[in-house]
Amino acid sequence: MKALEVTRDIDGVVEQFGVDQDYGRYTEEDQDTWRIAMANLERVLINNTAVDYVQACRLSGMSKDQIPTLESVNDALGEFGWSAIVVAGFIPPDVFMALQANSILPITRTIRTRSQMGYTPVPDIVHEAAGHLPMLSCPEYRGFLQRLGEIGANTSMNALDMKLYTRQKQLAELLAEDDADSNLVAEAKRAVHEAVLEARGSAVSPARRVARFHWWTVEYGLIGNSHDIYGAGLLSSVAEARDFRKVPHTRLSVDCCNQSFEIDHVQPQYFVAESWDHLMDEVFALERVVLN
Repeated sequence: MKALEVTRDIDGVVEQFGVDQDYGRYTEEDQDTWRIAMANLERVLINNTAVDYVQACRLSGMSKDQIPTLESVNDALGEFGWSAIVVAGFIPPDVFMALQANSILPITRTIRTRSQMGYTPVPDIVHEAAGHLPMLSCPEYRGFLQRLGEIGANTSMNALDMKLYTRQKQLAELLAEDDADSNLVAEAKRAVHEAVLEARGSAVSPARRVARFHWWTVEYGLIGNSHDIYGAGLLSSVAEARDFRKVPHTRLSVDCCNQSFEIDHVQPQYFVAESWDHLMDEVFALERVVLN
C-alpha cells in the first residue's frame, strides 16, 4: 500500500504544538486519579476489547500505578515505529491528522477532575494514554490510523468546519470546569446547536467527512463478531464502556460520514467493523470519496 503524500512540515507542527510534560506538575491527587481510573477501566473493559487491554497497556509503556512519562511511552512506541508528543489540550483537527499520518500520537498533559472520572468532554491524559495508546500495539490498527491520518492531512477545513470545531471546543472546555457558569454553558450549547443546524443545511465537506469517520471509528469504533471495543473514547470512559452494549450497533460503512456527532454526552449509537480488513476497505472508500 503506497502512502499518500503529506506535505505539511511535521517538524514545525511538533515545535508549534508540542509542550514539556513537566512531570513534576502532577500532584499525588493526580496520581491517585490515574490509579483509580485505570483500575475502573480494567474492570469494565475485561473481555470487551479488541486487544488484551492489560497487556497492551504494558506494551505501550504504561503502568496502572502512575501517570506515564513521555519517555516511557516513546521507548515503547519506538518498537512499533511510532512516537508521541505532549500537547497542552485541544489541537486543530488538521494538525491531529498530520501527526497521525507521521505516526505521532499527541497526548494531552492534563488529567481529568475526580468529578469527571467516568467521562470528560475534553482530551486528557487518561483519554489519550489509556484510550489511544493500547491500540497501537495492534499492527492492523496502526496501519488503519496512519492511513486515515494521511487522508485527513490531504483535506482542508472550510469556514463552517472551523466554526463547528471552535464552538464544540468552547463548549467542551466549559463543561470540563466544575464551577462553569450555567449561563455561559447554555450560550455555548446554543452556539453549537446553531452551527450543527447550519452544517445540516450544507454539503458535507471532505474535512467534515474525515472528522466524522474518525469519530465513529478511532474514537467510538467496535469490531468483530463480539463487537469488541477499539475506539479510544470507549476505552477511556467507564461510563460509556459499561453501557456500550445497551445502545444500537450498526454495521460500519463510509455512510457513517453522513451522521453528525455531539461531544457533550454519551453516544446514541456505535458502528461495527466486521474485521480489520473491512475497516480498511471503508477507509479506502472514504479516500475515494474525499480525495478523488
